Order: sequence, then C-alpha cells, then structure tokens
Amino acid sequence: MSQDTLSEQELIDNLVNRTVRTMRVVEDQDNRFSIYVTLSWKEGQKQLETQRKKPRTWASLDRLVRHINSKYGHVPVIQLELRSSYEHGSSERGNARQGDR
Repeated sequence: MSQDTLSEQELIDNLVNRTVRTMRVVEDQDNRFSIYVTLSWKEGQKQLETQRKKPRTWASLDRLVRHINSKYGHVPVIQLELRSSYEHGSSERGNARQGDR
C-alpha cells in the first residue's frame, strides 16, 4: 500500500467533494497523533502534512478532535488506532494463563 502525503487544503477540498472514504487517527510511539486519509479516487492512504512537508501531529487527542471539528466539518468515518501501553504486561498475563492449565 503506497504511503503518500496531502496538505490540509487538499484534505478540505476532498472532504468538500466527498471523496474521503476514511480518516484514521493513529497514535505513534511518541504518543502523538497523526491523520491518515483514504480517498475514493486513489489507491493507498495519505498522511496529512504541514506546509513545511513534515507530518502533521498533535500532542493530545482532544486538541486533534477540536481541530477536526473546527476545520473539516463533516468527516464520513474516523478510525482511531491507539498504541497499547501494556504490551509487555499482556504477554505476561498470557503466560500465566497457560501455566494455570
């Protein structure tokens, strides 16, 4: 799947033209949030970027939601992907369950 970018104005134009299929909000390893968009007319997903061609990120989910509501209006579908903060702990619980059998 190709990983491309798009500007905020391109995102707004695609939302107005109803060509945004889905919008994904993804938490990265630094606990920051990025937006990835799938368009109906192009294969793959595009990451939202700044005017300086860097990935656009937010430090908190509530700020990102406020930004989406104020700038983008109606968004058809938003998917949220959060990092698991207890990845190591979940494997320990899995091993304990196996030992109980």
